[in-house]
Amino acid sequence: MAYLGGPRLLDWASSPRHLQFNRFVLTGYRPASSGSGCLRSLFYLHNELGNIYTHGALPIIYCTLACSPLPRSAALLAYTALSSYAIICAVTAHSNVRRLRSFAWQALFRFFFFYLRWAGLGTGHPSSLRSYLIMDGLALLGGVINISRVPERWQPGRFDYWFNSHQIMHVLVVVSILYLHWGVVADLLWVTSYACPQD
Repeated sequence: MAYLGGPRLLDWASSPRHLQFNRFVLTGYRPASSGSGCLRSLFYLHNELGNIYTHGALPIIYCTLACSPLPRSAALLAYTALSSYAIICAVTAHSNVRRLRSFAWQALFRFFFFYLRWAGLGTGHPSSLRSYLIMDGLALLGGVINISRVPERWQPGRFDYWFNSHQIMHVLVVVSILYLHWGVVADLLWVTSYACPQD
C-alpha cells in the first residue's frame, strides 16, 4: 500500500511554509499538490502517512441537562459557537502553543459540565464522567507532546517518518475518541430509560 512511487519528497527548508511547524522533522515532506495528488499520497511513504491513517461534547451537554430543555438548547448553541471560534483561532494560529491554546475555552466549557455531574447538579450515566475525563486527559497529553516536539527534538532526523510527536498525538487522539465513544454510548443508553423528576 504505502510503497508505490510518489513525487520527490522535500526536506524541511524546501517544504511549503504551512508545513514548517516542526523543525526537528527534517525530511519526508510532500510537495504542494492537487486534489488528486493528495489522494495518491495515501499510497506512498511520506512523513504524514501515519497521521492520515490514525485520525463530542454535544452528547455530554445533552445528557447533563436532560431535564432542562431551555438551558440545554442555550448550552448546545454556545458550545457550537465556541467550537467554531476555536477552529478559526487554531487555523490562523502562528505557533503550536497558540494552536493548542485555541481550544482552552472549549475545554473549560466541557469541564463545567463535568463539574455539574460530579457535584450531582447534572444528570448522566454514572460511569460516563470517568470516560470523559480520560478522553480530555489523553487529548491534552497528545497536544502537549505535539508542541514539545518529543522525541524528535532529542534526535532530529531519526523520527521523520514514524514515531514523531505529531504521530504520537494522533494515536492519543484516537484512543481519546474511543473513551469519548464509550462515555457517549453509556449516556445515550442511560437517557433512553431515564425519566426526569416531576416538579
